[in-house]
Amino acid sequence: MRHSDAVAVLLRELGHQLAALRREAGLTQENLGVLAGFSRSTVSVAEIGRQSHAREFWAACDKALNSGGVLTVGLDQIEAVREAEERAAARAAQEAREARALAAFTAAQHRGGVAAGVTAVQPCPHCGCRVAVLTTLIEQPSVPAAAGTGGTEC
Repeated sequence: MRHSDAVAVLLRELGHQLAALRREAGLTQENLGVLAGFSRSTVSVAEIGRQSHAREFWAACDKALNSGGVLTVGLDQIEAVREAEERAAARAAQEAREARALAAFTAAQHRGGVAAGVTAVQPCPHCGCRVAVLTTLIEQPSVPAAAGTGGTEC
């Protein structure tokens, strides 16, 4: 999964903090991996911030390094930033959908023969914000049936 630039920077900083704590404890990546129950390569990848590991990894490193939970707190902060970015993106997408719907409604009104109304107010499935569901009924011009098809109008 591709992270935003802000999240990528935070992951690198958390990785640097892990490396500093490991070195301060006099441990190699291999030693820390054994103590935390993960491989040396998992520790290495975390230290360079290339991948967001599960909370269990960071909690195990906190325990192995006796760091008082600073790594899991760092991960929680990164997750909060990521969630805020996702909510902002969902809000922007909802606003774009609403703008398109309003533009379509306005264009339909100019054509005449339009009935519209708010049919529901419900939470957006993406961001949870309350949104109005606007139903627009546009009268379509009747189209004559093709000869010999026996078509009927609604």
